[in-house]
Amino acid sequence: MSSHADNYGLPAAFTTIALFGASGQIGERILHALISNKRKDFKVIAFVPPGSESQVSKSVIIKTFDLKKVTQEQLTQDLKGVDAVVSALNGPALEAQAIIQDAAADAGVQRFYPSEYGFHQIYRKPNDPMGYIHPAWNMKALANERAVTHPAVRLGKMSFTMIGCGDFYNQDREKVWCPWTQSPRSVDRYTIHVIGDPDAEADYTHLDDFANFLVATLLEPAKSHNQFLNIVSDTTSHTQIAKLLEKYTSKKVEMDVLGEEKMHEIWDDPSKAPKKHTESAFPVDFWYLVKGIQGKGEFVRPKSQIHNELFSDLTYTPFEGYFKARFGSAEKL
Repeated sequence: MSSHADNYGLPAAFTTIALFGASGQIGERILHALISNKRKDFKVIAFVPPGSESQVSKSVIIKTFDLKKVTQEQLTQDLKGVDAVVSALNGPALEAQAIIQDAAADAGVQRFYPSEYGFHQIYRKPNDPMGYIHPAWNMKALANERAVTHPAVRLGKMSFTMIGCGDFYNQDREKVWCPWTQSPRSVDRYTIHVIGDPDAEADYTHLDDFANFLVATLLEPAKSHNQFLNIVSDTTSHTQIAKLLEKYTSKKVEMDVLGEEKMHEIWDDPSKAPKKHTESAFPVDFWYLVKGIQGKGEFVRPKSQIHNELFSDLTYTPFEGYFKARFGSAEKL
């Protein structure tokens, strides 16, 4: 273990990693990045809900994690010898993050990764001086605030790494949010839903880019010691996405463009959303909020708050690279 002050007394790299939510959409990408990393053989302990064990690689240690039965004492025993805990929990499961961090502190874990992985926004109603935050983002914000002010962090016994990103654009489960994830053979045409200006740029992140970035912070923990970091794969507009999608699939792409007023309408009454817009894992008012903020050109971070260059060996996947890998060489050039 290094004794240099600029390394915070940390090891050159963390070795034993506990990953909570390893069978989820984000967790499974983090797990893959951990077990496929060529620089280091991580020892990975994957915590998953009962019944999802079969979704996890057999090359890791698998432990079930039942929200209704978990105790801090048992978790403390499970986390003995762990260097870093990564939370990839979401939704109601996020409530367990507090007890996980408490147990991690008791077990002597050096690093904690809260389940951030997003870009929180304030919603502002027309002619209303107040700002509002969606319950999904508020839940994350509350969990994040607790994580970075945890007594173990304040005492210097544990550090944190908070990683934000753009809109995850390659969510295969999201036919409405990410229509381009569907095979050209299964659609007559693609429809991209837009609220506001289709030429407004927004930040987007590829799930694998994010996971590789997270693993890089484990390989060089001094760089991510008590840091708020952000990783972005592409900054582009719906108009440019549509052009690239047509280029690489040879399918017609139409944009369903709604005015900004629709975001305000659905915020007030989500039941007014068309049924075709509700076929998402996310609440429809949240979906409208993200798209509306993107359409206002506000879903972008200053370049000084993007940390892609922190690790020189990483590469990132813009939309064109993703489309080329997914659909092959463009037929229309």
